[in-house]
Amino acid sequence: MKEKGKNSNPNRLSAGKVLIWQTRLISAVAVAIIMGYLSLYCTNTLGMPAMLVGTLLMVSKIFDGITDLVAGWLVDNTNTRWGKGRPYELCIIGLWVSTYALFAISDKWSLVGKSIWIFIMYTLVFSVFQTLLNAAETPYIIRAFGTKEAVTKVSAYGGIIITLGCMIVSTTFPMLVASMGSSVSGWRKLMLFYSVPLLALGILRFLFVKEDKAAGAMEKSGEVTAEKVSFKEIFILLKSNRFVWLCAIAITMPKLCGAMSAGTYYFSEVVGDLSAYSVLQLFSVVILLFMVVFPILMKKYSAMHLVGISAAIGIAGYVLNFFAGTNMKLLVLGCILYGISSLPASYMKNPIIMQISDYNETKGMKRMEATVASVINFLEKIGNALGALLIGALLAAGSYDGTAAVQPESALFMIRLSYSLIPAAFMVLVIICCIAFRPLDRATNGLIESAEGKKEMEEEDGDL
Repeated sequence: MKEKGKNSNPNRLSAGKVLIWQTRLISAVAVAIIMGYLSLYCTNTLGMPAMLVGTLLMVSKIFDGITDLVAGWLVDNTNTRWGKGRPYELCIIGLWVSTYALFAISDKWSLVGKSIWIFIMYTLVFSVFQTLLNAAETPYIIRAFGTKEAVTKVSAYGGIIITLGCMIVSTTFPMLVASMGSSVSGWRKLMLFYSVPLLALGILRFLFVKEDKAAGAMEKSGEVTAEKVSFKEIFILLKSNRFVWLCAIAITMPKLCGAMSAGTYYFSEVVGDLSAYSVLQLFSVVILLFMVVFPILMKKYSAMHLVGISAAIGIAGYVLNFFAGTNMKLLVLGCILYGISSLPASYMKNPIIMQISDYNETKGMKRMEATVASVINFLEKIGNALGALLIGALLAAGSYDGTAAVQPESALFMIRLSYSLIPAAFMVLVIICCIAFRPLDRATNGLIESAEGKKEMEEEDGDL
């Protein structure tokens, strides 16, 4: 009887299940970490112009405007014996195959050939496989863990596991790039070394975590309904729910800053030692202390509130980078502070999506978790592309030449700005979005019962 009561608590989590759940996320985030070196690979190893690389990556994102919405529609209308989101986990295979192929290019190809190959593989990575994985993430986690409290715990505690797992990649990868990344053959060996084990790790969640339709039902009736979503309803959502866009922009900005990959250029050119970047990554373990208190903070603050608080801390870190120069102590402190700014945006997305989906229901719309997730994922990838384009444009404006032994002062100054004040400005935008999201937070926290809360939501609805 005691065991039965123990298992009847829907908010109780199995440590093994939580651990297995994070394996695919670790694998996918590792791809994002490695992609942070794509621009450096293209400019310094393949000898491609920085502006061309940034433009190719940006143009690739045009496809995301179509594939993200299609992916959301596809997942929302999926109903198989494996479930709604789980079947799409197999896309992790295509993700890693395409990532390896992206870095397996021949340096003997023409500039046109290199450009076409990078464009195609980059599009497969982000516009196809990553898109489907991200669109299926929220429906899958809801049906795997069941309640909002459980999903929040998985997202918070899981973030610690993901950070520890990815810290191995973020720490070792720059060291190996420094020793092996001078040639195309070295990059191939390096990518094979990471791709095989991380692909095997990424498939574990599909094999061992099943969807529980009864536990995943968030409707008041307690039963799952086969919710068919039309494209018309998707466009109504995009037009009528501004909270989707506010969340998407707030979550996108830290990703944009990361996609600029300014740290790789900063340590390569300003510090003069790319392997020192690994030392910096080791100190990211300190950030775990902040993540441990996420579940506690969530009792007092909403997920979006935490995103705003973290962005403010990130601003301090980025400003510190501007004055750090080659001082490793200041650079480490700056890394810890700006690293905090990316945590809620990375690991609190699912609770925010559930919050927005609840709001959809109150307005007579379908929940459309996958569609909401796809809109956010779309802007995230646009942010990644803008980051790649921006760093390319800034480097070009500073007369950066990846083949040159010594860079001009103008290039070094642009690299410093890209690693400090420019991302700090993007963090200000995050805070603005979080403030604008406040009416929904107030309603979710029960403050809508007050006269002030009701008036605020009525005014917000009128604007919508």
